[in-house]
Amino acid sequence: MNYTIRNGILAALMVAAAGVAWALTPRALLADESAPIQLDAMVPVKFGDWTEIKTTPATIVDPGRAREVDRIYTATLSRVYINSQNYPIMLSIAYGRDQSDGFQLHQPEVCYPAQGFSVLESSRAPLQMNGYGVPTTRLSTRGPRNEPLTYWTVVGQQAYQGGVSKKLNEMRYGMTGKIPDGMLVRVSSVDPDPARAYALQAEFATQMAAALPDAVRSRFVGAAVQ
Repeated sequence: MNYTIRNGILAALMVAAAGVAWALTPRALLADESAPIQLDAMVPVKFGDWTEIKTTPATIVDPGRAREVDRIYTATLSRVYINSQNYPIMLSIAYGRDQSDGFQLHQPEVCYPAQGFSVLESSRAPLQMNGYGVPTTRLSTRGPRNEPLTYWTVVGQQAYQGGVSKKLNEMRYGMTGKIPDGMLVRVSSVDPDPARAYALQAEFATQMAAALPDAVRSRFVGAAVQ
């Protein structure tokens, strides 16, 4: 085979490969198929034993990174709630319509150290929400204050735990030509007793999930795999 024919075949294969890659690249946003997420309206200010109080809320990331927040997230919500025993819980939710590369949700394991906290311990604890065990992560952090926290992340309508399962979920949507949206829900409290904090955070999270509108609950906590 002479060089001209070989080079022509190679060029044709490269063009074909590029065409296949282009065809397999997801472009449609899954979020466009559902009603827009409006965190303020969808998350109740009162549910179960918890009521929002007006105070300075915990921020999701350092204010100096506000430009990055605006780039990645479509909407954020920060509130402080108390129960009948005046125990405060801080709720932070970050939602992004586009979970393609470059627009990934920031995990607390990264955000907290960036704000001067040390992550002392990490554990996994499924919580029963929306009829199945939502995989959540618990972190014990210490820095400007002792702040144990519980968080979970939803991609599309599937909660995940860990980078591998997240990427597999994104690939599953990508095979259908869709770019999934994503939501990170974080529940935390200033408490020197992590065990107490986690128990109350679990109570808060399950009562909040039950109080969410039926039509959007799966977008906040995921849905059971059928």
